[in-house]
Amino acid sequence: MRCAPEYWIWLQAALGAGAKTAGLLGFYKTAENVYNALSLHELDALIEPAVHRKLIAVSPSESYPVQKICKERGWHIITPDCEEFPESFLVLDAIPLVLYVRGDPSLLKKQPAIGFVGTRRASIYGRRAAEELSFAVASAGALVVSGCALGIDSCAHRGALEAKGKTIGFLGTGLESDYPRENHDLREAIARNGALVSEYPPNSRVSKSNFPIRNRLIAALSLGTVVVEADRRSGALITANYAAEFGKDVFAVPGEITNSAFVGCNNLIRDGAKPVFQAMDILEEYAYEYKSIDLMKLSNFPGERAQTPEAPSGKERKQSQIKETEKSKIGKPKNTEKEKPKSNPVKETVSPPKKKELPAFLDERAKKIYTYLQENPLSDADELASNMGEAISPILASLTTLEITGLVQRNEKGKYTLI
Repeated sequence: MRCAPEYWIWLQAALGAGAKTAGLLGFYKTAENVYNALSLHELDALIEPAVHRKLIAVSPSESYPVQKICKERGWHIITPDCEEFPESFLVLDAIPLVLYVRGDPSLLKKQPAIGFVGTRRASIYGRRAAEELSFAVASAGALVVSGCALGIDSCAHRGALEAKGKTIGFLGTGLESDYPRENHDLREAIARNGALVSEYPPNSRVSKSNFPIRNRLIAALSLGTVVVEADRRSGALITANYAAEFGKDVFAVPGEITNSAFVGCNNLIRDGAKPVFQAMDILEEYAYEYKSIDLMKLSNFPGERAQTPEAPSGKERKQSQIKETEKSKIGKPKNTEKEKPKSNPVKETVSPPKKKELPAFLDERAKKIYTYLQENPLSDADELASNMGEAISPILASLTTLEITGLVQRNEKGKYTLI
């Protein structure tokens, strides 16, 4: 049975967002039980005097104006006993006692969720990376999670929206706040196509201390956190540390080793974070477990950014030219005996696969392998390496990508063929 929201709002107002309440709730289960225990003086011997003073300084009835505002504006109040409350939040020491949601609260339970974080003072490279990676993972069906700040956060949200995907923005302010003002239109778009979430009451003012507290929610909701651009002292590293503490995956986009803006990312990679060069580096960690990820829909951002994040470049035209000349670049296999499939009784039994549109994220090697297997089904990795003039390791890596994508399968004899 659900506890009335005023008790949750009371407990959070008394102790503050980010307070460690897991022990208290582990014993009393709900905020209403905590209130009743307080009224009966059961808590006197269990809590510090300072905590006791905080609890008696606030009344559940003070929550009624907050509830009224949320009801009038169609905002949702999600508490730990609500169906929409994420299970990953329930295991935190600092459980968020109230989540105010503008948008679709069911997205809080949507997985896989991928967090994107980084500096507010992002470079052109960082902006491009954030927007294109988030576009790609959202197009494949993942939820993009970030913090609605300027810089990397904004680019991650925009990438997800441009892919017509879903995104959640965790705020360090109340829902009524227009901070940062430059992101007003972006927040409106997120509310329409995702959700804005805050554990602060709607009229809460901006405070620098709120944002590190907010960061734990990004890390806790996300299966993996991608740090796109961060210097040595970036707040994004707080989120990465939370992710590691929670047992989540940490990814980082490599940057120039001579550029101080990327020291944080490069240090994360040195310390064990997975480097990200393309969206597949993120999604391959979850594609098998989460069927909602459709790698066939994984696509690159439609047009790179040039001198500014708004200026388009000719990436699409370049990709089109590559596709048109791809066959001529591949050439024929070196082993001319294998150009006669009719003379090979095994290959005669293989039905020619239907031609598929290849995902845009595939690199040139993977595309060449796919084309080779169209003409030479039931080939093994050594044969592919020999006839394409490449080392075995990159061939195996590309074959793995093709398998994950559902384009290629390997039989019991180690031969590869198209699906």
